[in-house]
Amino acid sequence: MSEPSDTQTAVQNLCTRVQERLTVVDVEEYNRALMEILGPDEERKKLDKSLEQVEEVLVRSFQDHFESRKLLMDLVAFDVKQALDVFERLSLKSVSTFVDCFPNAENTLPVLKELRARIHYGEDPHVQYLLNVVLQLLNRFDYSFTQVGFLVHELCLRIKEPDVKSLMLLIFSELNKRFPERFNERLIEFIDSLVVESEVEIGSDPISEIVDILTELYPVLTTLCSNILLGKKLKVQLEKKMMAQDDDEFTISLLKLFSIACIDETVRAHLTENYMSVLERSLKVPRFRIYSALVLIKTWSFSNMQNVDVNALAEYLIEEFNESEIENEDDINICIEGLAYLSLKTSVKIKLRNNLSSCEKLVNLAKSKEINSNFYGVLVILANLSASPKQSKSNKALGAGAMRDLKSYSDLKTPSEMEADNTIESEDDVFQFNQKYLLQNNLLSDLNSLISSLTHGSKQQLMRIIYNISSNKQFIQESIKQGSVTAILQYMTTKEVANDLIRVLASRSLAKILVYTNPAIIFKKYSPVNAISPLFELLPRTTTTQEEPLFDEDVLTVNDSFNALLALTNLASLSGSQGEDVCKRIATNEQYWSTIEALMLDENIMLQRSTLELLSNLMSHPKPIAVKFFNFENQRSVRNFEILVKLLELDDIESQRAVAAIFANISVSVPFIAQELLKRQNLLIKAVEVLHNQTDDIELSERLVLLFHALTEVITADNPELGSYLIGNEKLINALNQVSHMTDLDPQFSELIPIILERCQR
Repeated sequence: MSEPSDTQTAVQNLCTRVQERLTVVDVEEYNRALMEILGPDEERKKLDKSLEQVEEVLVRSFQDHFESRKLLMDLVAFDVKQALDVFERLSLKSVSTFVDCFPNAENTLPVLKELRARIHYGEDPHVQYLLNVVLQLLNRFDYSFTQVGFLVHELCLRIKEPDVKSLMLLIFSELNKRFPERFNERLIEFIDSLVVESEVEIGSDPISEIVDILTELYPVLTTLCSNILLGKKLKVQLEKKMMAQDDDEFTISLLKLFSIACIDETVRAHLTENYMSVLERSLKVPRFRIYSALVLIKTWSFSNMQNVDVNALAEYLIEEFNESEIENEDDINICIEGLAYLSLKTSVKIKLRNNLSSCEKLVNLAKSKEINSNFYGVLVILANLSASPKQSKSNKALGAGAMRDLKSYSDLKTPSEMEADNTIESEDDVFQFNQKYLLQNNLLSDLNSLISSLTHGSKQQLMRIIYNISSNKQFIQESIKQGSVTAILQYMTTKEVANDLIRVLASRSLAKILVYTNPAIIFKKYSPVNAISPLFELLPRTTTTQEEPLFDEDVLTVNDSFNALLALTNLASLSGSQGEDVCKRIATNEQYWSTIEALMLDENIMLQRSTLELLSNLMSHPKPIAVKFFNFENQRSVRNFEILVKLLELDDIESQRAVAAIFANISVSVPFIAQELLKRQNLLIKAVEVLHNQTDDIELSERLVLLFHALTEVITADNPELGSYLIGNEKLINALNQVSHMTDLDPQFSELIPIILERCQR
């Protein structure tokens, strides 16, 4: 072990000891190092040591010893100015240590005073650190607005500084949450003072400051910002400066503000009524064109435009998008945002799909794996372009509310009136686009591999793309290869937002994939049980369901439920432990099972039939499911059994076959249940009657032959009365003889008939 060196400082010695011993060092060594950093002038040494070592000493001193923590807190409280001088040079990880040095709000008042001075004078180069301290203080302690209200004025004055801009929104959001009325009053007072400065033409461009402040705050403080923006005096000053046409940067800033403000419907209406002609004229100025186009698009009032139409706006954005370098992020973002809206229009979708440069650039941006500010917009456009005309029409079944969610690009509320778009779209064009750009270059694979790192909004757009791809049967196998099932299941495990209608599309995709694919091929690396919950989300809910619904049930269609049942039936057909796990999960989950029970009696023949076919497949793994029908000591089970017996006489022949298969499968698989069924005369009467009356249906007859073979097999010589109803039953014997003469009967069933007849005639 190294001995302390006389040539090293206490800080250096402590860091060396900590690294070597990896244990807590004596408190005196911590105290000496602290005095060297924060002590009085005669003890404090020039900080020629590394900042990493200083940070390590401060953090470890707070964590490792009670005595060193107390000394650190005392030193910081004794000279807050000096403490800030030291801490602000460190990494942001040390902010929490600095704030932890103050036990209560009262002790932090000197800190607030020092922070106010440093923020006000603007000479401190570490403003990002200072504002992080402010944010943690606000989160940690309770203050009066009098104590922290200075932040409104001071931060607004420094709005043009990137480090201030990035944190001001968070700080103001916290102030608004704590003091909504006082904060609003203070901000409005400050804005009003800037308007007055503009009116008397003093100050350093106060109107530009207002525009910058509102642009930054709009996403979080929308109502407040709209009230300010729509104020009469501000409106006059904005128009005055805009009409002067002597400041291009201001015009661009104002157009950016208008664009962000479009999240508020009131502002959209205001822009439509007052600025349409100005916005149209500014399209003629190349420097303003894409900014003006975006505002016009986001007002979504195309019918009010006089000299330009949707296709012209699209042309402007497509041209700029194609010509802009990837590094020109601002222009690229503007174009992508505008096209994300416009690609809802059929005519624009066609235009984009036919533009090779645009398609290739969109794909390159999506494949870059750089999840930047335009990534979400790129996915929105790709989702819009990959949707076929049939899907666009069928999605109307989701209802107006659902389509608003699917169509919104950010928080823009889609206006109720949407101009008619009568352009005819080609299914083949969509097919070619999806094949070339999404599948052949493995874009879908690249996107699926990123899902864990995507925002929820980007995940939603990926689900839309998968849905669009999987809706075409020809693409399903390739979609599976590129990881779509894994991506869907991962998305469905997270329930981040209420009323998430994209879950419907994700579940539909999964159902369609499982209907057209052998699940054994899909579920090689993980359990098929994960697919059950998403499929049940497509089934009608029962009143016994306790969980909060994830979306309104009226968005579901009969076809959704039908495909979900077919997919579950395929899952239940899996062999071995996988099929067993599927059956066990469905049978033991109360919500799932209540849904199945309700669907057995559904008025829709297609859904009832599919449910019965699912139960028939579940019976191939009898342990979990048998107790739901054949536990005759349980009332609910008895009720389900009685329902099945009645369903044996359904008018729908395919449903009859499914019910007959349920009884046949369980009788073959579980002999002691077959013995119990011999005691249920209502079943025996119905089964004999059906076979006797419907010998013309080969498949139904085969299932009933299998049932009677299993039943007669458990009639023993020492207990012949068990088969008293079947032995000597002329109607059964005649029906079996009649079935034996059917030429299309499968040999494996025809071979059973003589055996059954022998047992029934003894």
